[in-house]
Amino acid sequence: MPHNWRDTKLCPIPWMSTGLRANGDIRVCCQAQHGPTGGILKDDTGKSYHASNANLSDVRNSKLSKEIRVAMMNNRWHPECVRCKREEDAGMASRQTYENEIWVDNGPFDWETLLKHTDKDGTINTNAIDCSFYDVRFGNLCNLKCRMCGPTDSSQWYEDQVLLWGDKYKDSHGTVKLVKNSKGKYEPENNVYDWHDSEHYWKQMEERIPQIRKLYIVGGEPLMIDRHYEFLKKCVDRDQAKKIIVEYNSNITNIPQRAWDIWKHFKRINVGASIDGVGDINYYMRPPSRFNKIHENLQKLSTAEGNFKVWIACTVNVFNVLHLPEFMEWALLNKMPRINDDNIKPILTPHPLHGPKFYNIRMLPDYAKEYVKKKYEDYKVKLCNIIDKSDFTNDRKDASRREAVRILDQYIEFMYAADYSDQVPRFWDATERLDKIRGHSIKEYIPELYSLLKQNA
Repeated sequence: MPHNWRDTKLCPIPWMSTGLRANGDIRVCCQAQHGPTGGILKDDTGKSYHASNANLSDVRNSKLSKEIRVAMMNNRWHPECVRCKREEDAGMASRQTYENEIWVDNGPFDWETLLKHTDKDGTINTNAIDCSFYDVRFGNLCNLKCRMCGPTDSSQWYEDQVLLWGDKYKDSHGTVKLVKNSKGKYEPENNVYDWHDSEHYWKQMEERIPQIRKLYIVGGEPLMIDRHYEFLKKCVDRDQAKKIIVEYNSNITNIPQRAWDIWKHFKRINVGASIDGVGDINYYMRPPSRFNKIHENLQKLSTAEGNFKVWIACTVNVFNVLHLPEFMEWALLNKMPRINDDNIKPILTPHPLHGPKFYNIRMLPDYAKEYVKKKYEDYKVKLCNIIDKSDFTNDRKDASRREAVRILDQYIEFMYAADYSDQVPRFWDATERLDKIRGHSIKEYIPELYSLLKQNA
């Protein structure tokens, strides 16, 4: 094996982390949801490990975890790692890249030690390698119903799911059937998303508080989950919070006071703010969010008591692909402290939508891809002019110019890397039907995209 880990496919996640789906199934990594099995970890009988009853030490040496480690030690991409592979093939920094930066370059682990405690079959000594990172989806409770999501990610999607696709849908554990409750609202016949009420899980997590160095908390909308604040308070009471980074993916439409009261005690609070555009375009994609409230909460995060690092986590998909340059322009003209406030990601922190395919930017026909490419090329000059006229330091200007060009170039490359244009009819079917259900109109909210795609529809 090369001495320099950068010459390998090694990623620390399978060594020092566990992850959870919204339904409580345990998986090796959230990115692995795009792999053939969704990264779900299973015991020797083939049964999925579940947070409500699993031993969190046992899951670390599941068959799949060991297989992934072996592939990485042999410098091969495992099939479950397909998302990172696609992103790196398109010249993007994948999760593998930044997790290595966090945990190995600048963190408590080194590959020599990790590999020393790893057998040839991928089994790790769990007593020698702490599980320092927990990636947790606390159910699907959410206050938004984003176009790119569905009922596995948001409880607000139930009604639309029935009207759009029917009263059943697949999750990693099987089929979920939606039924009407006594109030006439749809809900799962068997609610698999309330697993975080499990005392078994929280007892194990409390025992592991001294080992924890990072909590990655997602939902649904994680800031709505009361139980996680109780756990954070225990970290504070045990004087461990000062060693723990808490990271969220949040739509930041509503931040309760108890969050501000607790967050200030932690080593750092990272917030990936899920915002996909300015004004109406964000509302259309993430209803019923309101951009003025989101902007207000960004401003609060920029000055709140405590140590914060915040970035705008934009999901680039067919709905906002034409808006990305304007969103970058807005971010440059409305700079706030802490918000993408470094020379690494000085504008936005975008990531591509991989599925469903009919919302992936690769579904654009060739003529539409050419239109996007030309717009991006033209906009590079405008963005660089804005940066040159800003009050940034010279170093910040240099970094911002490089990043502006890099972002636009990498999405051009990602867009052209595959042809999903056979998905165009499905895009129109899903979009027009959901517009009718919600009383929205793509023609009204995203007229540029509508005109572009309708000209040859």
